[in-house]
This record gives sequence, structure tokens and C-alpha cells, in this order.
Amino acid sequence: MNMWEILNIEKTKDESAIKSAFTKMRGNIQSQDARILSIAYEMAVRRAKIKDTAESYKEEMLLEMAFVRYWKKHIAKTAPELDTNAANNGADLTVIAANRTRTAMGNEFFAQMQKVYDNFFIRRELINWQSLIQQNASWNTNKGELEQVIQDFLILHRNLPSEVWMVFDEEYGWNSRIKELTETNVDFARALLAETCPRWPMDYSFVKREYGFDFENYFKYRRLTRDAALDNDSEQARTNFDCAIDIYTSDSTLYEIVADFYSSQPAFNKYGEFGPEFLHALNKLVKIHFDDNKYLPERAEYYKRCEYYDEARDDYETAMKLSPENLRLPFEIADMFNLQNMSGKAKPYLKYIKKIYEKTQQTLEKQLGTAADREKISAIIDSNDHVIGEVFDMLK
Repeated sequence: MNMWEILNIEKTKDESAIKSAFTKMRGNIQSQDARILSIAYEMAVRRAKIKDTAESYKEEMLLEMAFVRYWKKHIAKTAPELDTNAANNGADLTVIAANRTRTAMGNEFFAQMQKVYDNFFIRRELINWQSLIQQNASWNTNKGELEQVIQDFLILHRNLPSEVWMVFDEEYGWNSRIKELTETNVDFARALLAETCPRWPMDYSFVKREYGFDFENYFKYRRLTRDAALDNDSEQARTNFDCAIDIYTSDSTLYEIVADFYSSQPAFNKYGEFGPEFLHALNKLVKIHFDDNKYLPERAEYYKRCEYYDEARDDYETAMKLSPENLRLPFEIADMFNLQNMSGKAKPYLKYIKKIYEKTQQTLEKQLGTAADREKISAIIDSNDHVIGEVFDMLK
């Protein structure tokens, strides 16, 4: 059972169609089925928000696979997904991979891969994996026979940088065969999609030899945090994030995963139940990226939602200095003053927006022709147009 069958609609990225289907189904569904309907709706909306790119299908497939797993576990109450070769004995895929009978050549290549993997600082360098392929005498003539060996190894050794998976994906074209793999080896297909997904790729180059922490467990929990975020699983994202930061606290990618994930969640998640983790990640990212305007407005919005108005204003003021062309920032300050019945303090910000609006838009439109990130500038122009309309309404 997939999310579209639960919602009783065709697969779509039209949020209004998804909401309409959810509303219609909610009025007719039995109370015991309400939870699965809500999960289907939440994941369908999350999928609809994924920006279409050449590789966005990976995030979309991971969400759909996550919903099927949830349905099997909580509704159908079936066993977890298994490799099809193991369906009869119920063994876990990692056990199969570890105990599979291999040829002498397969065992030799597996051992060579293990040797590279065993040293963390050798493992993380892509050139060592490329050399393993290029210097192996039997690779070119026995590449097909080694495919299962490599899949087994990757399943057993998930703490690898994403680019290592990509090296083998290029050799075997796994992503081009992803539908076949979801039918023959669903666990490997899921791991492949996660490891080659452009969202939050696993890069381990930040670790220095002098760092003294449990590398293996840190990267395990960091990976599980990312996997939970890709699966839209807030509870598991929180659990694994907490485990990761108990081990190491200076990896910006971990905080980016958590902040980006929770920012996409419904308000009751990101400002309520999972608010402490969201705020912790934002605090860390604001500190790390002190000259980057990405996370300051997010933290300001968090403070505003929680009615910490002074803290929110401080963040918006700092963000204004970094991005004076973004008129949404002073508007948010004015809006907070109005929420506090302090319209006298709101008016100077509204008048400021009205005064600089035309010049700001002209400057941004000139930048469109030469800017590398045209989409970002175009979004600010559209936002400013919306803001000025709200300003005129407030100043009436």
C-alpha cells in the first residue's frame, strides 16, 4: 500500500490536489485509520515540495519507500523488508552479505576493499578506491562477477563518503537500474538512493588526525540522522542527532541536516515537539556561518513564533545588514511591533521599505543578467513585491 492509494489519487506534486484528497478522505475514514492518512498526507506534501532536478527522483523514491515501510510495520504488521534471496529464511540482509558464499576471486577483492576501509584516513580518500579498481588485474574481465561482492561490501560498510558509492555506481549504472534493484534487492536500492542523493552528501574530509573521538559511531549516527530526514521521520532524526552530538559537536553538516529538515516540517513539529533540536542546530549554524544570511532569518522566525520578540528583532536587524536588499526582513520587525501593539515603532520600518522599494528592485533586476544564483535573486524580487503590497495595506 502506498501513499497515493491511501489518499485515493494519482501520484502528483500538486499540493492543492493533495490537500483536497486528504480533506475528502478525512471526512469518511474510520478513526483507527486516521493516523496512516495523516502520514500519507504529510509525506505527499513533503514530496511535492522537493524541487525538480535530474536527481530529485532519489528523494522522492526514498519518501515513497519510507511510507511503504511505515504501512507494513504499523498497519499490515508484516516483517521488515528483506533481500528477496533471503525471504524464505527471514535472515537480515547484513547477515546474508556477511555470510554469502563467494568465489576465490570474490573473496580476494572483498579483502582488498576491507584493507582500504580499515584505515579511516585511507578510506575517506576517493583516489584509494579508484586505484583499487584500476590496479586490480581481474577487474575488467570479471567486473560482472564482482558486482554482488561490492554490493555486499557496501551494505556491510555504510560509513563511507557518498562519492565512494558514486564511483561504483558509475561502473555498474545502479541508479539507471533503480527500479530493477527495488524489486530484487530493495535494501541495497534504498541505501544506494540515500548515499548518492545530492541532499546532504556524506563528506568526511573535515576530520583531522588529531581529532580524538569515536569516528565510527559518530558517522553511523550522522548517517542515520540524514536517512531519517530523507524518510521524513522526525522521531528518528531527533534520536540519532542527539546520539551524534554526544560524540562530536563541531560538524556543520550534521546541523545543516537537522536545521534544513525541521524547517520543512509543520509548525507544531519545528516550533513545538522538536523545537529544542531545531533551535540548537540553528544556534550552531549561526555561530559557524556568522557572515552567512541563510540561518539568521530562520532563527529569527523561530524566536518570533515562540514570542521571544527581542531576540527575533536582534537577528532580523543583523540579517538586514547582511542582506539589505531583502525587504522581508524589516517588514518582519514591523510586524512584531504591531503584534505587541507598538505600531508607533513599526511605522519607521514600513516607511523605510516604501522609500527604498523602487531603487532596491531596480538594482536586483540589473543583477539578474549577471548573477550566478538568478533563482535566489528572482525569489527576493517576488518577495519584495509581495511585501510592498502588505506595507501599503498597513499604512492606510
